[in-house]
Amino acid sequence: NPPSLSWGSTRHARSDSIEADDVENNQHSRQTLSAADLGMLLLHIHECRSILWESRRRFNNDVLRNVSEDLAEIAGERGPVSVRQQLQILSRMSRTYKFMKVDYSSMIG
Repeated sequence: NPPSLSWGSTRHARSDSIEADDVENNQHSRQTLSAADLGMLLLHIHECRSILWESRRRFNNDVLRNVSEDLAEIAGERGPVSVRQQLQILSRMSRTYKFMKVDYSSMIG
């Protein structure tokens, strides 16, 4: 499992020296989202859930359950996830769910 999210530096009063905790947090920050990015992600997940709920009649129960599980996993609600794992889940979702596929032909004007 990836390390838990670090919510800031544990720098001690000695500002001229780098503590082991700071090095460890810097390594973790490359693997997990910053607090600001995690907040934005959670806002987007909330919006996705709202859209799914409002449009639930358009989806069968299996799709609703699977998408909800994927969103919970991306949000870290089922345990810590790295950025790489989050991206892998999103990639799988875009291949799996028809409504997430991008129609590039409609973007060409």
